Amino acid sequence: MKCSFVIRDQDKSLSIANYIKKKLKIEEDNTNPDIIIAIGGDGTILKAVHEYPNAVIFGIHTGHLGFFANYDVTEVDYLIDDINNNNFNVDTLDVLKCEFSDKEGNEYIDFAINEVTIMSPLRTMRLSVTVDNEYIERFRGTGFCVSTPYGSTAYNKSLHGSVVDTTIKVMQLTEIAAINSIAYRTLSSPLILSSDRILKFDSINDNDVFITVDHISYDIKDFDKIKITYLKDKVKMAYNTQKSFFNRINRTFLISKE
Repeated sequence: MKCSFVIRDQDKSLSIANYIKKKLKIEEDNTNPDIIIAIGGDGTILKAVHEYPNAVIFGIHTGHLGFFANYDVTEVDYLIDDINNNNFNVDTLDVLKCEFSDKEGNEYIDFAINEVTIMSPLRTMRLSVTVDNEYIERFRGTGFCVSTPYGSTAYNKSLHGSVVDTTIKVMQLTEIAAINSIAYRTLSSPLILSSDRILKFDSINDNDVFITVDHISYDIKDFDKIKITYLKDKVKMAYNTQKSFFNRINRTFLISKE
């Protein structure tokens, strides 16, 4: 078993990483690790997941937000013992798979643990929205956010989408600055979709769009279409004692830092 590190550029995180490296009894391998120790906030863990999608992620919360992390700074020795003794539990998280293309035929595939967004901030976007190839609406506005239950507490929450229990297998579709008038109508409400659904957006006009997949951004000229599906049990997160959904909600949003 081999490990590598993804570390937030912060004194506290770097100090913890150095401490762990001195105590671990397994080899460090930055090319093909079995284990990734991500030290920082949620952004650090997302970076680790995208860089090493097949590894087991050990997340230590040292940042402002720690929704994904299963260890905090008081549990570093537990993490070291868990790895050295190969005695840890693994939880699997679901992802969104997105396949998109431009009108020149260039195709892209990526995966999101939090959300996929499609946005045209400089010009009104017109999209045909379908679920399982059934027409839902013709959208006009800035764009959409499609989130997993874990991602429901991220950008989706800022858009006034619902916070979704992470034990439920669903994806959420939330509008970004939709235009509604006597001429145009959208649902104007977050839409919760079963994980078995296939969500598609087809461009109606010529759009240059930004598509984000978690923290990764694509600048797509002359956007054509995007398909989003839900894949179960794709990301492996290690833990000693599992943090409940409500514990994560409480420590991330409700406990004052003052």
